[in-house]
Amino acid sequence: MQFVLIFRKSLKRFTEAEQKRGIEEGRAWGARLLSEGRTLEVRQLGKENHHIGPDGESSRSSVGEWPIIAAVFVEASDFTEAVKIAETHPGVHYGMNIEVRPWTPPPAWPPAPAQ
Repeated sequence: MQFVLIFRKSLKRFTEAEQKRGIEEGRAWGARLLSEGRTLEVRQLGKENHHIGPDGESSRSSVGEWPIIAAVFVEASDFTEAVKIAETHPGVHYGMNIEVRPWTPPPAWPPAPAQ
């Protein structure tokens, strides 16, 4: 099964050395998962953003207290295993919030009406 780990930025301030160590630990975490034969796809989100509200209201948005900064797509046998994988990410030691969700394709579109 496929899952997405959604990473939200820490509210804590870190020194440059701590940030560097966190990045190195994150890379080692990914390398370990790959060495276990897992598929792993990492996507980091840029800082630029634009918000379009439900009524079409459009503005540059404030990303809130816990902005999403990255998403990691990983395979696991079930939800429990995906959570265990997330719990081993070093970001938890650097104040990151990690959300785990199943990743599924969208439902098929209904067929177009015949003309």
